[in-house]
Amino acid sequence: MPAQYRIIGADGNEYGPASHADVSRWIREGRVAPETLVRRDDEAAVEARSLPEIATLFTSLAVPGAAPPPGGGPPLAAAAALHGEFRVWTFMGQAWELVKPHWLHLAGMFFIFSALGSIRSFGPFVELVFGGVLLVGIWQALLGMLDGRKPDIAMMFGAFDRFGEAFLAHLVISVLTLLGFLCFIVPGIILYIVWFFSFAVLAEKRTGFWDAMQESFALTEGYRWRLFLLMLACLPILMLGLLAAILGVFVALPVCLTAFALAYRWLQARHPAAVSAAGDLAAAAPSQPAAPAQG
Repeated sequence: MPAQYRIIGADGNEYGPASHADVSRWIREGRVAPETLVRRDDEAAVEARSLPEIATLFTSLAVPGAAPPPGGGPPLAAAAALHGEFRVWTFMGQAWELVKPHWLHLAGMFFIFSALGSIRSFGPFVELVFGGVLLVGIWQALLGMLDGRKPDIAMMFGAFDRFGEAFLAHLVISVLTLLGFLCFIVPGIILYIVWFFSFAVLAEKRTGFWDAMQESFALTEGYRWRLFLLMLACLPILMLGLLAAILGVFVALPVCLTAFALAYRWLQARHPAAVSAAGDLAAAAPSQPAAPAQG
């Protein structure tokens, strides 16, 4: 019987069982480093490089064992440090520092996204059909940036393997949120906040659209008022962007969404049960390890 591995995540929790192929993929994606603790079957936990069949993977894949991308596998420490408390302007300030070195690429993403939705006659159709999958791609870029990867405009087009689930999530969330806004606005705001992180979940995990919406619901529980305040804090940022020759809004938008990406990571650390409810990115077997919180 093939060996099964359990990974000790950055949060100290154990994740698995995982096959040799799973561990190989996680090493390739940067989620398992040579010093990551691994437990094979019922053996004691040792560093990954201490297991011969795992050690060879670091050489054959030429992986340095650092700079983890976002995802459902065992993470290394995130490049963006998470603070102990949910502080709106701390998230905003940290988001600005993260966006500054990459503002041109990020502004380009949001410019393209906005331009596609404003095409005369076809804009609403394009936004409805492709808006979800482009949002998933943008979330992948932002979460990768939090974990130390340089964002690139092409990343927003890198999630078309998730097109079906992204489209369904976008359609269902748009319709239900619209109905909520028609019911005296407040229900629409609540639903918007409740499902805000659905595309972030889809960006990290190969899960169904409804599971992603449920995970977003669970992650936001107990913090929806604070997320609403974070949303309100985006308004003056966007106004400053509009005042900066209007084009500044395409810098303000990534700052705001990066602040929400930081909040997402923060919530993952506070709701590990919600995070572990869905399978990891590319889960194919029925017993894939759950995604641990990062932080």
